[in-house]
Amino acid sequence: MMARNVFEHGPTDDPNATTEAQPLTPRRKPLVKGGAASQKYISAATQGGADRTYQEIPVDQIRESAVKDRIDVNEDLDALVESIRENGQQIPILVRILSGGDKPFEIVVGRRRLAAHRQLGKHQIKAFVARMDDREAFIAQGIENTARLETSYIERARAAAQALDVGFDQKDVAEFLNISRTLINFMVGTYRSVGEDLVTAIGPARGIGRRKWDALVKLMDQNDLSPGRAVKLVDRDIADSSTRFETFVMAVQAARKTAKQSPTPKTGIHREFLSGGVSTVRKSRQLVINTRKDMPQEILVRIEQEIETILSEFQRNVRG
Repeated sequence: MMARNVFEHGPTDDPNATTEAQPLTPRRKPLVKGGAASQKYISAATQGGADRTYQEIPVDQIRESAVKDRIDVNEDLDALVESIRENGQQIPILVRILSGGDKPFEIVVGRRRLAAHRQLGKHQIKAFVARMDDREAFIAQGIENTARLETSYIERARAAAQALDVGFDQKDVAEFLNISRTLINFMVGTYRSVGEDLVTAIGPARGIGRRKWDALVKLMDQNDLSPGRAVKLVDRDIADSSTRFETFVMAVQAARKTAKQSPTPKTGIHREFLSGGVSTVRKSRQLVINTRKDMPQEILVRIEQEIETILSEFQRNVRG
């Protein structure tokens, strides 16, 4: 595998460049000024640039990063796929070298370019390869987001929550993702209230801001609707995620109206666990346990074992 220093003449030296064909998307205003695009962070992210090399690396040797800035990298990907098919890859991606695991590279910048190559069935991709720690990689990712200003409110809330979960402190997350520290708590709270399954089912919902997402959380709470139950109301046949969000809200409102008009018969006490994956109905002389088909086998085994233990102990006490 041949490698050369990135400062030699070759493909554009900016992995954040966006000259390849991209679908036109509404540009949002930054939530705060500066952030990861400020000069101090750009300087920090580009330190050690001389150690970066330009290579062609195997697509199947690139792993995903822990913080994902897009809910669906395949959204509106057709134009980029067609551009690469006709003109080849014009802009290298940026990856970092990681030790451990079966894949030596982790994507930092260029997830859509990588997705397009995978869709085209290409085995190699042009990349800048660098040695970066977690913080430097996160800075570079933040610079890319600030430069293109395409990620939606819920995508940024999701990325912020993931960054906090992997150990970044709130100050870094706020600055790198260009989110004010006051707003970040609300965004992360909204994402966690809705949940990963429901967020990914709805999609990025571009143009749907904090007010509508917070109204959805309140509506679900008023309707006592868990994310596990709510996800079943998402119409996945609707291609546009913003329309999918609005239709979903109407479905939740309709469900609430129906519930008010048709009082629920007294069929017992209902409880849900694991986001609706396991539910129980407790009646006067009956206990019903239901599990979804996608629940892991170990959960079912554990429930069965616990029931057997309880009944065996009860039977011993009765005999004693």
